[in-house]
Amino acid sequence: TGLLTDLERKNCDTIAAAVAGTSTERLQHLLTDATWEPQALDQQRVAALVAQSPPRGILLLDDTGLPKQGRSSVGVARQYSGTLGKIANCQVVVSAHYVADEPTSRAPVHWPLTARLYLPEGWAAASDRRAKVHVPAEVAFQTKPALALTLVDQARAWGVPFAWVVADAGYGDNPTFLHGLDERH
Repeated sequence: TGLLTDLERKNCDTIAAAVAGTSTERLQHLLTDATWEPQALDQQRVAALVAQSPPRGILLLDDTGLPKQGRSSVGVARQYSGTLGKIANCQVVVSAHYVADEPTSRAPVHWPLTARLYLPEGWAAASDRRAKVHVPAEVAFQTKPALALTLVDQARAWGVPFAWVVADAGYGDNPTFLHGLDERH
């Protein structure tokens, strides 16, 4: 609920102040100490959406830059952000969305499938930095196109009814990405 508000800054303090029935401590516990499986929750959400979605949709792949101050958030680095249109201090998230025309409606069906945080090479190689912010050891460096292919694989594993994949030129100009799509038919 807090993430869906129009708060300018979304952190535990501001969300706790804006959302009834929670507190900074409860939100901090959720983020740092609670045991839960985000992939399992994502899979349940996607299964419910797939059941309501028309077949032969489009899987839309893209990346988004999230401007950040400081250098402590996982993956923050000076890197290109399409959101900002320049190189800046930011995190980058590669995401997949399902889009399809709905014949009985004027609006297309559109919902987010899942996303992965891009971990720049400098972060991937810095074991002390990774340990400080709890980046799991199994998380290795992957290019953005490689992350996008893992999202395609995730969509297929979850039964998302897409027939086409679209992405911007940053992916379309990448032979490894295009070959990966060909391999997946």
